[in-house]
Amino acid sequence: MSNPEKKKPTSKTKVLLTVLCVVLAAVLTVLVAATIYVEVTLGRIRRPEQQQTLSPEEMASILDETDPHDPNFSGPTYDEEDVTAPETAPEILNGEHVINVLLVGTDTDGSYRGHSDSMILCTIDTEKKTVVMTSFLRDMYMPITGFGQSGHAQERINVSYLSGGFPMLYDTLRDNFGVVVDYGVEVNFNSFAEVIDQVGGVDITLTANEAAHLRGKGYNVQEGLNHMDGETALAHARNRTTGGTGDLARSSRQRAVIEALIDKATNMDVTSLLKLVNALIPMVVTDMTNGEIFSAARALAPIAGDLEIISQRIPADGAYQFATINGNDIILPDFDAARKLLQETIGNS
Repeated sequence: MSNPEKKKPTSKTKVLLTVLCVVLAAVLTVLVAATIYVEVTLGRIRRPEQQQTLSPEEMASILDETDPHDPNFSGPTYDEEDVTAPETAPEILNGEHVINVLLVGTDTDGSYRGHSDSMILCTIDTEKKTVVMTSFLRDMYMPITGFGQSGHAQERINVSYLSGGFPMLYDTLRDNFGVVVDYGVEVNFNSFAEVIDQVGGVDITLTANEAAHLRGKGYNVQEGLNHMDGETALAHARNRTTGGTGDLARSSRQRAVIEALIDKATNMDVTSLLKLVNALIPMVVTDMTNGEIFSAARALAPIAGDLEIISQRIPADGAYQFATINGNDIILPDFDAARKLLQETIGNS
């Protein structure tokens, strides 16, 4: 039996196959280029193990530094043994739809760890489409897990990051408040102004006292809504002398600036977002792997424009006491009240 005659491809078929090959090649080229771009971009992010390790003498010198005494700071003077350490907190449970990212603001260039000048836990719930920003005030006095000869010596919480990086800070937050942190991101706030300028500035509402404070430093602002460039917004976020004692009011200002930045970023086009990412990367140190960054981005991308931002502080109003220990101004938090607030706002219940 003779073989059936094979049909030769028609000219239309040849054209179609050629077009498909060209399209496939173009798509593969774009995907390869995009992958290379993303990998190169993420490769510029610094990891904790790349930071310089300070000598014991250098670390002791930084630990011995204290902030200028706040004239509004008042309270009793205690010895270390007068302050009873709290019992270990039960862990706050979250589902897989919740990501806890800890933002640690420092004044260093990221080459080494410094004091955690600010600590803001961002609890991202992809089901509720919410971000709860919780500031943990740096002057809170508590047991620092893994610190000192006892392994739980009491100090201000900002000592934990300098002494043991993300692991010690995570353990301290977990043991004292029940918070389980998934990832940490250190940001150099000295360079934060560049990021704000990259998005074209942010809109911030000022009280009369806040506006007067900034005008006294040479900034052209007024009470009410102001469009701020990076330098002005950073000066506002660093204000520790207006509207409260030290970090109590400053933490609120920091969250307001970050919230304004998030609002601006979620409404940017792709090109502008890429420029923003490139501006952010040099000032970031994180323990997230590239794969974890991809996973978090995939989870956030579909809801980025719909996120509701909720802001709070630990300790909350009426749940702390000012005091002085070893010549340092400190805050003694009500741990039970703090744990209850966190359970209600970021816990499963």
